[in-house]
Amino acid sequence: MGAEIDCILIGYNDTDLNWIDDELKPLQNFSGAYRHFRGNAVFTRGRWRHFTDLLNCALEDATGRRQGLHVARTPSLACCILKSFLAARGLRSEIVNFFNHDRGRLIELLAQSPRTVAITTTVYTTPRPVREVVEFIRQHNPDVRIVVGGPHIFNTCSDHDAETQDVLFQEMDADIYVFDSQGEQTLAELLTELRRPDPDLARVPNLIWTEDGFTFSRSERRPENNDLDANVIDWTVFDDNYLSPFVWMRTARSCAFACAFCRYPAIGGALTLNDIEVLRQQFRMLKSRGVKFIYFIDDTFNVPLPRFKKLCRMMIEENFGFQWASYFRCANADEETFDLIKAAGCVAVFAGIESGDQQVLKNMNKAVKVDGYKRGMRALAERDIMVHASFIIGFPGETAASVQNTLSFIEETAPTFYAVESYFHDPKVPVQDRAAEFNLQGSGYSWSHNTMNWLEAAEHVDHLYRNVKNSALLPLYGVDMWSVPYFLANGITRPQLIEFLRIAQAMVIRSFDEERPNYDREWAQLRGVFQPVGALPVTSQPVNARVA
Repeated sequence: MGAEIDCILIGYNDTDLNWIDDELKPLQNFSGAYRHFRGNAVFTRGRWRHFTDLLNCALEDATGRRQGLHVARTPSLACCILKSFLAARGLRSEIVNFFNHDRGRLIELLAQSPRTVAITTTVYTTPRPVREVVEFIRQHNPDVRIVVGGPHIFNTCSDHDAETQDVLFQEMDADIYVFDSQGEQTLAELLTELRRPDPDLARVPNLIWTEDGFTFSRSERRPENNDLDANVIDWTVFDDNYLSPFVWMRTARSCAFACAFCRYPAIGGALTLNDIEVLRQQFRMLKSRGVKFIYFIDDTFNVPLPRFKKLCRMMIEENFGFQWASYFRCANADEETFDLIKAAGCVAVFAGIESGDQQVLKNMNKAVKVDGYKRGMRALAERDIMVHASFIIGFPGETAASVQNTLSFIEETAPTFYAVESYFHDPKVPVQDRAAEFNLQGSGYSWSHNTMNWLEAAEHVDHLYRNVKNSALLPLYGVDMWSVPYFLANGITRPQLIEFLRIAQAMVIRSFDEERPNYDREWAQLRGVFQPVGALPVTSQPVNARVA
């Protein structure tokens, strides 16, 4: 049976979307949240479906087999970082990579009386996904301590006073919360403390905990600054089957820029970079474990540019043969850079363009020229590198004319995929300092300023959905830039994926005009797209992550 499990690490939970009608639709006259979610999902066959769900249904119709494709079935980076960090300190952890598919494994692990279960929250914006996991854990092991950490907890603690935090934590119903933007050291200290016969959580920094579910205690706040080079992932603690063929990877922490709509640099601290030689050893280890594809999550992978070029040259010299995707500032690159990324194995990039209007870009503090974006997009297209370009509509200073400039930009540059969303205003982002100048009021998806309000922005987003012709819609949920290479590697061709997205976009547009459209025609089209698909290599069997 082995040593006692100190911690079960839980990856992503993909929640059911049917709460959209119950919770958001009644508020549609007061907030753009309903319009936002409605533009990224389709109501069909009795339920709301994000695009991955839609794709899996279309594949099942066409092939007669359940495929269960989902990018969350690739190794959870948060779980990998934590497992490696804990293993280096003699602490045993097990990963439940994708909660929705791996519940059977979670039940088996809970039966082994682990000390804790830790829930990651990397992409969550509400307590709902956490609460669902907590309820499941309580059903199968009511005595295990449940820990929650990650960005959602950090934002909850940063944005609210203690009284409000307590209410939100009561809703999540866990036992312990880690308040830190990193959290690895805090979790390790917590698990070490829980090994003691008389553990005292007050000895561990950055914790908020409850014994009765209603009252909360707080330990000393001691922000972490973990050394990136000293704490790179030890990939040898994972089974080959878990890593191959995909991994997520970071080579830096935080961001070098200060976009006016983003608070990440303030949270992440100064830009911190892995040493190139450390990365060389990481890549060698990954290649030896059978990894074929890497997703780099660095917010600005090609910044600083000299270091990025050195990284690319190292990958070329070593002939790793990886295919990879990353965030990429396409205006922060010269011709040599584009040649290097192609030679180094880049197949897709996420480009946060945000606007095709120069004044709006200036307001956003993007420090870029529209012409620079256009040159970069052309260079990527010439090298057949897929581009997912994202855009925000409604940032302070946005007008109908600037939205039209964005539409013209998309049509002219023709990115492989595009995503467009209404502006979400977080009062803690830098543009808040200019609130009086813009007469900026409100928050979230309910805001107004001198030149636009949330409802007008939502209408403009709908207008772009209807009128973009030279790019395929890649929404914000389910199918996104990170899932594109995953789908391609699992038997779906690039033309099939693009045609699927065009049909899905048409389904979304129909929902703008009809409350509950009959999609019989579109389902027939989707079946036609995937009829040629043969036996896909991914099945619905759970992904396991055991210590090698």
